[in-house]
Amino acid sequence: MNSIKELWKNKNTSKGRIDITVFFVNIFLLICHIILMIIYIIADHHFMIGANIVSLIVYSYFVFTCSKKQSQYAGIVFFEIWVHMLLAIASFGWTPCFQNWSFAIIAAYFLPAFGQDQQKASYKSTIFYTSIVVLTYFVIAVAIYVVDIPIMKPLDDIMNRVLFTFNNLITFFTIIMFSMFYTSNNRREKRELSRKASYDELTNLYNRYALMQISEHIINEAKETKKPYGVAIIDIDFFKNVNDTYGHLSGDMVLESLSRILRAYSMRGIIAGRWGGEEFIMISPYDIEYDRFVGVLERLRKSVENRKFKIEDNQEINLTISAGAAKIEDYSNLEVAVSKADENLYKAKNEGRNRVIS
Repeated sequence: MNSIKELWKNKNTSKGRIDITVFFVNIFLLICHIILMIIYIIADHHFMIGANIVSLIVYSYFVFTCSKKQSQYAGIVFFEIWVHMLLAIASFGWTPCFQNWSFAIIAAYFLPAFGQDQQKASYKSTIFYTSIVVLTYFVIAVAIYVVDIPIMKPLDDIMNRVLFTFNNLITFFTIIMFSMFYTSNNRREKRELSRKASYDELTNLYNRYALMQISEHIINEAKETKKPYGVAIIDIDFFKNVNDTYGHLSGDMVLESLSRILRAYSMRGIIAGRWGGEEFIMISPYDIEYDRFVGVLERLRKSVENRKFKIEDNQEINLTISAGAAKIEDYSNLEVAVSKADENLYKAKNEGRNRVIS
């Protein structure tokens, strides 16, 4: 039961999503074999009842352990389905369509594996499994149609129809399910890659690359309207002392906390981002008066000064920031604008820190 609780705790992580997918696949397989058990009992086929009991035990075991036994899960499930398929074909023949499980196996192994950033060894195992399934399918097809092999227990027309319908439904559902998993996983990965390309991983603010892209639009608008835009560089005072005294984990906690404050003080239209290290940047578009922008920076400075920052071991420390702002009237690109704001930041540092110079 603890394993199931762990699944839900980690559901928002990449591994957690895979674990939950495996869990529900296992539940699905367990339900399928319960239905098959009912059909085998009605068909009075003791051999397949015995084989299906083994399958039920396997999936019942994995319901509670699949998050910890994934290295074993794929191989055991493949072997179980493959053997069950062969036994069912030998028992009932080709008509009930147990051989269609081959397509379901290929979908289950092939699509998810190539929808993720898998290692080369994983590709090899996927191709190995699917090759066995394809080879088995054709060998059985030849055996059925070329060699006259007697089956263990012929079924009546109704049971043949029931199994035919059930097996085809399961096959189509599995193909659709894993195709959807493949597609949604690819979309999620693209979104995550896009986000990683634009956002700083620690602070969740825009990174330098994104800031350069966004600033082009702000500068072009300012140029068209012939109005200035504002840029500010914000630096944490004596941040090196935080890392040296309390450790880099505490330093990261401070950066995360400050990033949340920056977002809170970024009014509509003002862009906040991490420029690098302990330096942050705010960009004000042309339609926000420069004095108003400087006022936002001053309120930000006071908020940081009056706040306690939590660090490692539940300790709290006081911090201050210095900011250098610049009104850009020549429509310089962001790097040139930052260098102008940086001159005022240098003045703020020289004049005693914990101040905004514009």
